[in-house]
Amino acid sequence: MFTRHLGTWKGEYIKTDTRGHFLRSFFGNFTISIEGSHYRQVNNYEYSDGSRLQLNFQGEFENRILKLFSSSYSDFAAIAWDAGQETICFRATKTQDNALITFMETMTLLAENHRVRSTQAFKDGVFDGISFIEELRQP
Repeated sequence: MFTRHLGTWKGEYIKTDTRGHFLRSFFGNFTISIEGSHYRQVNNYEYSDGSRLQLNFQGEFENRILKLFSSSYSDFAAIAWDAGQETICFRATKTQDNALITFMETMTLLAENHRVRSTQAFKDGVFDGISFIEELRQP
């Protein structure tokens, strides 16, 4: 299943508050590659003020579960697994502004070059809103 997500995906990431109201959005470009059991992902973000951010993630597959870490965040840890029905589930934690942030995400492949991701965010165990992105694979 993970191999169906290889390549570069692009879309607008939208963040809402706990009531579903728009907070902010930015554009993202996500490049995924797999070599053997090694996984690599590079996220490039572009914000409305023109600023940019690149985040790097690496991982290994163990017993069909992807275990991820990041050179961009020292305390980032995540796992991802094939949930069937063209869906991958992803759970990540990191510390930000002295709070433990947890993300629970689903990635659903709608067609070969079209997917949707939705993410529930929690800050110190308290619901902190939802983010979503509709992406197209770039040629």
